[in-house]
Amino acid sequence: MGAKNLLLLVIATGMIGAIVLQRAAMNRVQSQNAQLRQQIDEVPPAAPAPVAPDNALSDAERIELLRLRGEVAQLRREREDISRRLAAQTNAIKRVVTAEGAADQTWVTQMLNAPAAQQGALAGALRGKMLRGDNNITPSELALRDAMAQRDMNSLEKTPSDFADFQSAFIEGAVGLTDPEKTRQIRDIILRTYERAVANGLDVPSKPATGAEDWVNQRHQLDRRSTSAVQKLLTPEERQAFDRAFIGVMGVDLGTGVDKSNYPPGVLGN
Repeated sequence: MGAKNLLLLVIATGMIGAIVLQRAAMNRVQSQNAQLRQQIDEVPPAAPAPVAPDNALSDAERIELLRLRGEVAQLRREREDISRRLAAQTNAIKRVVTAEGAADQTWVTQMLNAPAAQQGALAGALRGKMLRGDNNITPSELALRDAMAQRDMNSLEKTPSDFADFQSAFIEGAVGLTDPEKTRQIRDIILRTYERAVANGLDVPSKPATGAEDWVNQRHQLDRRSTSAVQKLLTPEERQAFDRAFIGVMGVDLGTGVDKSNYPPGVLGN
C-alpha cells in the first residue's frame, strides 16, 4: 500500500507542476497580448490620398505618391495580421481559463444518476489517466470522482448485477481493455462473486457491527480467488496496470482510499 500511496503522490505532484506551467504559459500569452496592443497603437492610421490630380504632379512626385500608397497598404495588412494574432491569443487564454474553471455540477449530478456501467466507465477513464500521468483531466471529472467517494458506493454490493456492471466498466477504463469479450468475462466473474457474497452475507452492507474478524477473512478469501481469476485473463501489460489500480475485484477503490477494516491485518499495512 505504501507503493500505491507513493504513486498517487507522484501523480499529484505532476498535476500540480502541470498547473504551474499552464499558469506561466497564460502569463506569457498575456504579456504578448500587451506587446501586440502596443504595436497596434503604434501603427499610424491610413493617411488620406492627396487630392491633387495625378496630371498636376511631376514624375518624381507621382513615384513618391505611389510609394506612399504602397506603404499605407502594407501597414493596413500588418495591422490586420496583428489583430488576428491578438484575437487568437485571447481565445487561447479563454481556453486555459475554461480548462481550470469550475466543474459542471449539472453534468456531475446527471452522471451520479446514470446507470452503474456508465459511472464505472467514467471512474475508470479518470483512474487510467491518473495512472498514466495524463494531465488532461477536467475539473468535472475530479468533481465526479469526489462525489462518488462521498456516496455510499458499497450499497452497490447489495445488487450483484449493478456492482458487476460498475466494476467491470471501471476495470476496463482504468486498465485500457479493448476486447469486449474479455470485459464480459470479467463481468461474469464479478457477478458470480457477488452473488455468492450476498448469499453468504459477505457484502459490505451485511458486515457485522462487532466481531467482524471472521467476516473479513472469508470475504478476503473470496476476493483473492476472484481477483486471481480476473488476472489470468489479462496480458502482462494489462495485469501490471490492474495491479497498480486495484487491490482486488471486491469493493470500490476510486483511488481516494478504502476502508482498511474490510481487509485482514497486514494486507494494507493496517
